[in-house]
Amino acid sequence: MNINLTIIKPYKVENKLYKRIILFSIVSLCMSFIIPNEKYTILNQISDVLKNLSYGCIASTVVAWLIDCVNVRNQNQKANDLYHTIYNDLKYQLAYFVGIWAELGAVAYRDENFKNQKLTWTDWYKQTKEKYHALEERQPEILDFFKKQLTSCVSKVRESIEKVQSQEYMLSINDLTNSDLHNIIEDFRFEFYAFDLGLSRNDAENFWLHMDAITKDLERYSRL
Repeated sequence: MNINLTIIKPYKVENKLYKRIILFSIVSLCMSFIIPNEKYTILNQISDVLKNLSYGCIASTVVAWLIDCVNVRNQNQKANDLYHTIYNDLKYQLAYFVGIWAELGAVAYRDENFKNQKLTWTDWYKQTKEKYHALEERQPEILDFFKKQLTSCVSKVRESIEKVQSQEYMLSINDLTNSDLHNIIEDFRFEFYAFDLGLSRNDAENFWLHMDAITKDLERYSRL
């Protein structure tokens, strides 16, 4: 489950345009040398005009190209800084959420080695759930601990999502969002809202049924 920390050059240099202008100028320059160069004739004057225009066009285009490259690089840097500022907290909260079942399992089952295994987020969830059902005597205590920790974690994710959505106009005018990203954020908002509702389930059976459903839904975003 990931939102990229950087974006790939939202602003582009019109390289093709500059290349075409330079190519056209070179062709004009070549033509100026092909024209018969006889002094004090109209052809001679045309040749001189083409040479001067071509040299000037090539020089000014190269300078404009270099300036545009610098400006675009600065624009991209500013865009990435803005993107980083807006999405950084959400990335952090989602990353913490992804590892929550490993942390909860290690604390609840008093096993530091529990979280050292290399598993996926859904595998951590499944193992945590299996161990929960294996410890019948401690189930009420463990379930209460899970709910408190998950409530805090999910609350922070929801707050972060709200902050991102509040900056949607800023992202839009800077071309830092699109319909796909908008839909993903909106899906996250709904899923974590539903997750929060599930934490209010009092009985264990309904709690785990709800967690199963939410986990299955969120699994779709594990490779984003």
